[in-house]
Amino acid sequence: MSVSQQQQAVFYPYSDGKPMAESPEHLQTMVYLIAALQAYFAGREDVYVAGNQFMYWIEGNPRQRVAPDIYVVFGVPKRPWRPTWKVWEEGKAPDVIFELTSRSTAGEDMYRKYRLYQRLGVKEYILVDVLRDYLVQPVMLHRLKGDEYELIPNERPNDREWWAHSELLGLSIVVRAEDEGYQVLLWDPTSRSFLPSPQQTAEEYLELLRQLQDAERRAEEEALRVREAERRAEEEARRRAELEARLRELEEELRRRGGNGNPDGAR
Repeated sequence: MSVSQQQQAVFYPYSDGKPMAESPEHLQTMVYLIAALQAYFAGREDVYVAGNQFMYWIEGNPRQRVAPDIYVVFGVPKRPWRPTWKVWEEGKAPDVIFELTSRSTAGEDMYRKYRLYQRLGVKEYILVDVLRDYLVQPVMLHRLKGDEYELIPNERPNDREWWAHSELLGLSIVVRAEDEGYQVLLWDPTSRSFLPSPQQTAEEYLELLRQLQDAERRAEEEALRVREAERRAEEEARRRAELEARLRELEEELRRRGGNGNPDGAR
């Protein structure tokens, strides 16, 4: 087997079977960030937004992998969807990566992933402590300067909010203290507004899903009507062919009998 055949035979898993997120707060934040960023970059065909997928960076070695919570890549086609991100196929690592960190993942997020993303050239690495579990600042934005990350200090407009501005995204990541925990939002300085809240995003998603299901139902009903019309047309064509065949048989019978329908051939 050649080297290329061996490489093609390598299987790169899509999932490790673990839960998508370790808490409802992590899941809500992940879904919000992915959906909000996809909507924000919807008009650009060269921006890919995804998350909770394996990223592989060494061809032929599927054990070398991480699963960024959210990632954004500039300068690549938006479609097709990728089940995994393979750096050697795409030609680059993601430009921006979010990790929704916690005390249980601190070692992975603060050390292994930090060094890996720095080495792969991820330009901005953003840690968000959704539960305010262990970080002094609940959002930590690391920006690549040369070959090393530089921590960008948070802005504190008040004692309940932490802001970090992403130059690449053109957005600010905001962690806001609420009565029942922390809320993560994205602020667009151009429109001077927050991107849709997690609840709005969920409602919009459900509405779009309903519209898609309605469109699919109408398309299916139309397809059924078309198939029924085609069936009737085929039935009519078959009946017409049968009648024409019977007519030809009768004409041939008449010719054999003398051409005027007289059984004796008399005039």
